[in-house]
Amino acid sequence: MFWRILKKDLKRKKTMNIVLLLFVIMCSMFAAASVNNIIAVTGGIEHYFDMADVPDMTAMISAECDAEERIRELPSVKEVKTEHYLFVLGSKNFKLNGERMDNFINPAGLISDKEMAINYFDENNDKIQGVEKGWFYANSPFLQGIEMKAGDEVELTVGDTTLKMKYKGRFKGALFSSDNTSNPILILNSEDYDVMDKEEQAHSFYFNNLYIRTTSPDEIKNTVKDYSCVSLSTRKESKAIYLYDMIAAYILMAISIVLMITAFIVMRFTIDFTISEEFREIGVMKAVGVGNGSIRWLYIVKYLAVAAVGSAIGFAGSIPLQSMMMKTVSENMVLSSENGIAMGAMSSAAVVVIIMLFCYGCTRKVKKMSPIDAVRNGQTGERFGRKSIMHLGSSKLPSTGFMALNDICSAPKRFGIITVIFTLCMLMMMLMSNFAMTLKSEKILWLFGIPTSEAHIMEGEYFGEVLTDFTAYKKIIKDTEKLLEENGMPGRCTMTFNSSYEASYKDKKTNLNFWMMKGETDDTLRVDEGYAPGKDNEIAMTVSALKELGAEIGDTITVETGDRKYDFIITGRYSGFTTKSAMVNKDFDFGSSRAEGVMGVQIHFDGSPDKETINKNVEKLRELISSEKVYNTSDMIKSMTGMSDTLNSIKKMMMILTVIVTAMIVVLMERSFISKEKSELALMKAVGISNGSIIGQHSLRFVFVSILSALAALAVLMPLSNFMMNKVCLLIGDVSGIKCDMDPMDIFVICPIILIGVTIIGAWLTALYTKTIKASDTASIE
Repeated sequence: MFWRILKKDLKRKKTMNIVLLLFVIMCSMFAAASVNNIIAVTGGIEHYFDMADVPDMTAMISAECDAEERIRELPSVKEVKTEHYLFVLGSKNFKLNGERMDNFINPAGLISDKEMAINYFDENNDKIQGVEKGWFYANSPFLQGIEMKAGDEVELTVGDTTLKMKYKGRFKGALFSSDNTSNPILILNSEDYDVMDKEEQAHSFYFNNLYIRTTSPDEIKNTVKDYSCVSLSTRKESKAIYLYDMIAAYILMAISIVLMITAFIVMRFTIDFTISEEFREIGVMKAVGVGNGSIRWLYIVKYLAVAAVGSAIGFAGSIPLQSMMMKTVSENMVLSSENGIAMGAMSSAAVVVIIMLFCYGCTRKVKKMSPIDAVRNGQTGERFGRKSIMHLGSSKLPSTGFMALNDICSAPKRFGIITVIFTLCMLMMMLMSNFAMTLKSEKILWLFGIPTSEAHIMEGEYFGEVLTDFTAYKKIIKDTEKLLEENGMPGRCTMTFNSSYEASYKDKKTNLNFWMMKGETDDTLRVDEGYAPGKDNEIAMTVSALKELGAEIGDTITVETGDRKYDFIITGRYSGFTTKSAMVNKDFDFGSSRAEGVMGVQIHFDGSPDKETINKNVEKLRELISSEKVYNTSDMIKSMTGMSDTLNSIKKMMMILTVIVTAMIVVLMERSFISKEKSELALMKAVGISNGSIIGQHSLRFVFVSILSALAALAVLMPLSNFMMNKVCLLIGDVSGIKCDMDPMDIFVICPIILIGVTIIGAWLTALYTKTIKASDTASIE
């Protein structure tokens, strides 16, 4: 008997059951895909390093010395692999399909496919075994700002040597940074590499990378501590390379959690509402003697069937969904979940269990229902004297609008849950828009340790001399300020550098990135605690740097730079995108030591020019130095993080999902309301209310709710954006105190229009079903 009832119920309410099935599919898809993504993200870098076979330590040697020989002789060292690099000074040494390139910033490094010390992967995450003669692989920084496809011809000229090669594809290197300010790296066939190796200009920089397997990293550190040309990184420290990639990955993880919460709220509400509206069927079953347990079992079996079918389909759909979601954040990493299929199946099974728990909890209402509910429209007949907050006589609204608003006020819980669901849907779009906007906003310039500036020269050839002679910054700044003065756009210039030195406090030692700013500026370092260094013997540090040394504000650390030692008093703690770093006073000088990194030349124009003038100055500077790598602040930050475009892609995906989810919610809810209110609708038609008024009333209810949801989303957006952005950044770096930026067009126009527009269309189309209800259907009323 129960199976016959179940079969008839599924046929009788096809539309509602189909939409409910779609929600189960969606829940299962996002649960399986999101759980896999969360696992892939949280263990992503470690998994990637395992696949790439990253060793215990890497040593970067930037000058000829006997450090490599001494490292190899250490008893704790098991294996050392070396990559020898050739360097091409700038992008203008390359021609793409006959046209000179001018896209990347820093010198490009060349390595031989015979010297690949770790595993490198192509765009399909397949291990690169070698490179054919006349072909090459390149990483992301080489490809920035250009369209290059496999088979395109690239001509490389260094000195008197010209080499023609074809582009094989982009590769992923676990220890190569993918941000646009990093060195482009090319993997060449060994024969092509040998041709370039004979060219003297390809040896303008000396650089070898050592990949070391050891049982005692401290022994290696002590061995090379007197070598200023050796920079060491442990496997753990190398993970800081993926700061920007992990920001996008964790943001996607947070959005996935919001999606799951949204889907489960909808499921919970739908099951509860569906059971509540079937008062007549439950009352009749009780009248003929069916027990509470049997009735509850009937509903559990029904939803078990729907949940099982939907979860199976959702699990199948989660596989391509996971790939689509991860594709946007795994361009530079090999992210995957080792037990993806098993975890997906477990997640889908968990959806079935959760739905069953929802169903079991909701069916408790069955005990409270009696046969009398079958003839009293689901009511007990009791009145508690509660008055409506709205009165038709005193309302100035048209009757259709009044009835729509009165329906909402009469069922605040029901429409309140819908409001929450719509708010979550809208927040998914808005949050992604804010995150994308923030990662190219001038508001986060301070996180790069750069003073207030309007233009940035990022051309490596323009300031490359400081990488071999630190004191060259004086001439670069002086020449740039003279160039600006002579061309009618006077301003002050600064340069920010970093070098890695060993710092010690008590019995702890570690390598830190020391940042120093040179040039004229009134800006001081923004600190979260304490104060910025104002004297030569003062220093500010990030959280991870303080933890690594076990030091606090007020302590004194010692820094060794080859043959010299410096003592610094820690005056403050600051946030920045560089982990384990410290900032010295702008007047301090480490002497003639080599700069390992440069943030370009920053320009602060006199007179506070507007954006239009700044952009004109940027264009003029590009012509003066014959390079396109001059940016305004927003474009510079966008180039540095490289995440804005990625997050915009995710935002577009969220918009599509929001349209789908919102449409499904509207159809399901409106169809449920029509089924529940069938007798009332019939009575309205019996007293002469037109179809148009009824359709308008039902549509307006959802319009009011969507407008309320939009207002609620706007109210919580900025606090929630700031909270989530700071939590995400704290997971992967020393970043706090971020204030998110927003795109007014996205937030106040596009997102609300999408939500309200989809709601109006979905509600109106579904409300057309009310035309099928006739005045004669009042026969079922008590």
